[in-house]
Amino acid sequence: MKSTTLRRSNITREKVAMMEALNRYNREHQEDDFYRRQSKSRELDALWQSFGVKQQKSEKAPQVYFVTGLIFGVIITLLITTFVSILINLSTPKDDITVPNVKQQTSADNGKFRFIPADSSKTTSAPVVMNEEYTVKAGDTLESIVIRFYGSFDMEKVNLIQEANKMANPNALSIGQKLIIPVNK
Repeated sequence: MKSTTLRRSNITREKVAMMEALNRYNREHQEDDFYRRQSKSRELDALWQSFGVKQQKSEKAPQVYFVTGLIFGVIITLLITTFVSILINLSTPKDDITVPNVKQQTSADNGKFRFIPADSSKTTSAPVVMNEEYTVKAGDTLESIVIRFYGSFDMEKVNLIQEANKMANPNALSIGQKLIIPVNK
């Protein structure tokens, strides 16, 4: 090493000589340790083989357990449901219920709900207008009221409600306001 490098690092020449000697010693004895380590590992391998440890059976993958559990679960669920349905069918009484023959409706009446009065001698020619009254609650809009009563949004139904209540603005609802909802139109 140069003397300038030694002065900058504050290492004396004696310390440098000692480090070089230690490095040489490690290089010389490193080869001996290598052969000693290899011979020990060979000895351990021979001992392990003579010990006679049998290899364990390989474990099944977790997917196998999952699939078998799933299959058994489905089978057991099906068995339980069939058993319960059989019990229900056996426990319910079988009444002799006779259904009267209903005449075929005309194509004009198809899909419409029709009330048949209890006394068949009286017939009504004009349909009865059914209206329901609804009180507006917080968060209600005319669209949500139409969906509640008619099942889906339809602009014609909104117009019917506006006409029945004489509303100019469908967005001007107030909480507690009573609305007339025409049901059978």
